[in-house]
Amino acid sequence: MTPAFRILCCSRVCPWVWRTAWAASIGFFFLAALAGENPPRYLHFDEVRETLLLNADSGLPGSEIKEGAAWDAWIRARDAEVRGRIDRGVEDSISNLILYGASFTSLPRVESVEFAATESGELRPAAVARIHALALALASGAKDERVGFVRDFLARKGIGRNFEESYFTGNLRRFIAEQAGYQKKLEDAAKGRDPSSVYLARGTLFETRGLSVDTSLLPNFALEETLRAMIRKGALTAESMRRIAVIGPGLDFTDKRDGYDFYPLQTLQPFAVLEAVARLDLGKPEDLEVVCLDLNSAVIAHIQKLAERGRAGEAYTVELPRDPRAEWSPEAISYWKNFGEILGSPRKPLPVPASLGGVAVRAVAIRGQFAARIQVYDANIVAETLDFPPGQGFDLIVATNVLVYYNRLEQALAMANIARLLNPGGIFLANHPLPSEHASDLRYLGRRTTAFTPSGVYGDDVVVYRRR
Repeated sequence: MTPAFRILCCSRVCPWVWRTAWAASIGFFFLAALAGENPPRYLHFDEVRETLLLNADSGLPGSEIKEGAAWDAWIRARDAEVRGRIDRGVEDSISNLILYGASFTSLPRVESVEFAATESGELRPAAVARIHALALALASGAKDERVGFVRDFLARKGIGRNFEESYFTGNLRRFIAEQAGYQKKLEDAAKGRDPSSVYLARGTLFETRGLSVDTSLLPNFALEETLRAMIRKGALTAESMRRIAVIGPGLDFTDKRDGYDFYPLQTLQPFAVLEAVARLDLGKPEDLEVVCLDLNSAVIAHIQKLAERGRAGEAYTVELPRDPRAEWSPEAISYWKNFGEILGSPRKPLPVPASLGGVAVRAVAIRGQFAARIQVYDANIVAETLDFPPGQGFDLIVATNVLVYYNRLEQALAMANIARLLNPGGIFLANHPLPSEHASDLRYLGRRTTAFTPSGVYGDDVVVYRRR
């Protein structure tokens, strides 16, 4: 017995410390074993046969497949096509950084994407000036994390120093035109007689768009409120959850709504969902495990690193900005104020740049024992699955702002996969409409709207499914 071990056992807090250390070590080795022995694999034809039959008349690519060899070829090709959209999503994040970022310039932010260009598509002077500012920051060797991310991305794409501004210009023009196209799609849907047309149009709005990594806090508030409502209705019971999956956890690079970038890259949803389950007594904090599935190498590397540091006892600090001018509801503000209270402790936040005057921010240091319980797989939920022993599937799976990047058949395939990954009775939550032609193993329970503002003009709809 080592001296350190003897001292630990003689401490008056020994029982709690020992139980926590034991649980953490067992959890770590269990997750490590699963990661090493359970690599993602492509879905087999028999696992999607029902979904393909249900969507056979949709006319969507892949819906005509009737045998295994054709499926195996198609799903591998489709996975490659989806992964080919990752870089375009990074380019979209760079455009958001150009429009809204405050870390690389003191120039005023562009108010919104609509104000970045003229009706003819020419960039306005404010946008051009911010492109030039980012190019200068790249040339200066600035050590800002996001600037470094852009620098590395350009190097990988083979964009030389003399071509950065023209590259940013062309990319931003494309980004603005695409945003206008999405808005027109919603406006056209609103002209129809069916009042649900806009809601349904949102469900596949980004089916050809680049895969974005951006994330934000409030969708997690909607998830927690939905779980709370399910408890009130008797649909969930105490300590019924232990294993959680987060599909597309994302990175807070430069959010398309608020665009804050004055703090390091961070991920929020794995901790937000873990804390929601703990706060609502759906699971014990020390027993909960979170598995993330993502395609983006930057997201995967970030989560691997935070988990590694967590196992070394290092806290993971998140910065939580809020613009009082956004007029959040009292409930949303309360969620912001209390985020992290179970998993960590308050920290002094980073200073807010002068150009963002008025923005409030709080910071939370999430304890390493919780960061250590986050695991991540490089997996495409539409194409790839995981094999777990009986009872080691998931009790809760969440996918917010993820399946909107796929068409209706691909969404149905993802739902079949999610049903396969859930334990019997497990819950699946998403925040946009999903197809009714999906695997019979998933039962639709309903939809709940959470308002983020008193007027209700800004909020989220969460759809709920249960594994039969």
